Amino acid sequence: MEVPEPVGLVPESISIPRCRELLGEEADALTDEEVRDVARHAEAMARVLIALALQDGGNH
Repeated sequence: MEVPEPVGLVPESISIPRCRELLGEEADALTDEEVRDVARHAEAMARVLIALALQDGGNH
């Protein structure tokens, strides 16, 4: 499923240190690139969930 980028909005990036803070101890063993990968995956999952909620009309 492809989720279109909202027109006129620039996504706000989360810094690597902030991502590490959010991930907690789990991030201690990850490289910066692995943390970036986790952040990209989380963003992609969030976009899919938002798209599904919008299709469903938000009836949950």
